[in-house]
Parts: sequence; C-alpha cells; structure tokens
Amino acid sequence: MQRVTRDASTSQDGLASLEHTVAIIAKHFPPSVAHLYAVPRKGADGTREWWSELTGQPRQYRELNADEQHALLEIYAQRQDAVTQLANELERRGQGTEASALRRLVGPPNLDNLYSINGYPLLVRWGDPEPRPAPSPAPQIAAPIARRRKWIWLPWFLLPLLLLLALLLALWIGWPYLQRWLNTPQPQHFACVKDPQAQPPEFSVVLDTSGSMQLSVDATLEDEQWFFTLGQEDGADPERLARITRGPIRMDVAKSALSQMVNDLHPAIDMRIVTFDGCRAPIDHGQFSLAQRPALIQGIKGLVANDGTALTASLESAARTMNGRDRDGVIVMFVDGADGCGQNACEVAKRIAREQPRLRVNLVNISNNSLASCIADSTGGRVYSANNALEMAKALQDASQEVSGSANCD
Repeated sequence: MQRVTRDASTSQDGLASLEHTVAIIAKHFPPSVAHLYAVPRKGADGTREWWSELTGQPRQYRELNADEQHALLEIYAQRQDAVTQLANELERRGQGTEASALRRLVGPPNLDNLYSINGYPLLVRWGDPEPRPAPSPAPQIAAPIARRRKWIWLPWFLLPLLLLLALLLALWIGWPYLQRWLNTPQPQHFACVKDPQAQPPEFSVVLDTSGSMQLSVDATLEDEQWFFTLGQEDGADPERLARITRGPIRMDVAKSALSQMVNDLHPAIDMRIVTFDGCRAPIDHGQFSLAQRPALIQGIKGLVANDGTALTASLESAARTMNGRDRDGVIVMFVDGADGCGQNACEVAKRIAREQPRLRVNLVNISNNSLASCIADSTGGRVYSANNALEMAKALQDASQEVSGSANCD
C-alpha cells in the first residue's frame, strides 16, 4: 500500500465515519470497485493521510492529456454505477444507514481530488463535503427601456471574406480531432500466403477462465456486479441467483465454441492458448500443431473457471511469443469484462501496436463491457459482442476465421 497525499490540517473530525464507510465498501465490493476510494489514515504527526493499494505512480487528473482524462472518467462512471446499484439493494433490504453512507459517495468527482494510477481512478478526500457557494443577492431588474433597433448593413464584397474566416476558424478548432483521426491505425487485412516459402500467420487464443465465466450466458453486466457484491450473502434474492447461474454457462459455451474452432482451423496454422490463473502469472499451455489438436481439445474440455481477470497480463504473455513485425499474427481474446488485477490493458495494447504493427487483436466480448474494446481499437482488430450461446459461438468463429482464410489459398 502506498501513500498518495496528505492533508495540511491535523483535524480528525469525521475519521470514524470515513472508516465505517471504508468497511462497507470492503465488505460488499471487489477490489476493482473498492480501490476507487483512497483509505484515510491518521499520520504520525496527526495529519490525515490518504493511501491506496493500487501500485504505480499517482498522477493528478489535471496532469493527464485529454484522452487519458476521458478514459479515466469513463471508468469512474462505471464504478459509480456499481455503488448506486449496491445502495439501492441495501435500501431494499432495510439497511438504510449503510445505503445512505454509500449514496454520499455518488456524484461527479472533485477533479482536484482525482488521481490516476496506471489508468485507474483514485479519489482522495471523498468524505469531505463540497464547499457550497454563498447565495448571491437577487439582482435588481430594471424596467426595460424601449430602444430603436439599429440595422448593420455590410457591403456585399465582405461576405466571401467572412465565409473564408469562418472556414479557417472551423479548421483551427477541428484540426486536433482531424489529426487524431488521420493517425488512428486503420484495420489491416492479411494477404493470402501464395508463396510456398512464406510462413503462415501466427495465431494465439486468450481464454478468460475467471470466476465470472461460471455465470449464465444470459447474465447482464448488472447481474455480474450484483453476484460478486451481494449474490453470495445470506438472504440474497434466490430467484435472481438461480437465473444468472443457470445453464448454459459462459465457460461451457466457450469450451464448445473453441473446440469447434480448433477443428475448423486451417491445417497450416499452429495455435497457442493462454488462460488466466487469477491475478498470478497467466498459464501458457504452449503451441499446438495439426497432429496435436486432439490433445488440445481434451485440454480445453478440462479447463475450470475461477478467481480474477488477468486480462492485461494474458495479452502481454500471448504477444511476447509472437513476431508481429515481419510476420502477420492474430490474437483472439475471449473475455467477459475488463482487467480486474490493477493493470491497464489499453496502454499495453498501444505499446503492442507500436512495437508489433503486424499483430492484430480481435476481442470476443460476452458481457458487452466496453472497457476492454481499446485493445482491438489500438491494434486494428475487431470487437465481437455476444449475448447468448448461439451468438457467442458465432462471434468466436468470426473472430478467428480470418487467420484460416489468410492461409487458405486453394
């Protein structure tokens, strides 16, 4: 845990209330949400200090560029939605005191108290009431004075000049956006391998084996947040719990679709598979040739979903084994949410795009959580969304078929 900042005042008013709110947050939320709020502590000299379990260099919001600020506020809004949903659920269950404590956290952030640590938002002084401006006296409204309207006539030859000035102004305002669009990597298409001496594209699959893959393919993002905050407590809504855990579950559909994809893969393509191991180092199961595909399918059938979402580390692990510079490559990531291990997948994807420009990452997103879409956007890949079993199988097939097509020149 690291100290992010400290207050100048030694006043400890309200510290007990803040600690109570921290206990509520830690009780109900996974780390991905709980880490939004810095932990208040009393320093050795009596001042209040704000600490965080996130690792990395804290940067104040105003130090970030426009893109980083936008991305940070998007994640902040996601975390706030989770707090609101929990407050509503606690209110419904008669826990009004805890619900009120959480509702005091909901609202736009004070940007002076907002930090970024590896792309994740951190809010300090979140328990301090925002200063309210003193009400200003009502303005005296003077009686309207009737005035004769004056018309301004411009010579006709000035109109083209005004239009030119308006055009120049529009270009000046819009140039940063136009420049960003021009510099955005455009999707690339693999060329067919006609030269018998040329190597076929490299191919890797990253399969999400986190605990959320045990949920139903029909479960929504809101269902998932509820399940990991309240769904496993005594008194949780049994009907909702049964609905979001009934089959077919995401993991079973993923295994079936992935096994079918292995059978359909072009014979010239070897395939590597990487899976999660909580927030520990991902598991690289190795590369499988055509002759090893039966063993690969058996291994896929034996996978078990459990623990955290190491999306970023798994992406890095797969990319490290691939060329991406003078040989084409495709990574298909089959995931159901954003990174849950405190790493920034968007920054890693940007680095891959710079260092391995011929490596493309396709994303099959089964929870419609847009926080990971930046991986595909940065590398010129595509995002496939899936809301049910049939769509999921089709999305995985579509996301990977281009690598077979690039090697199939018959």
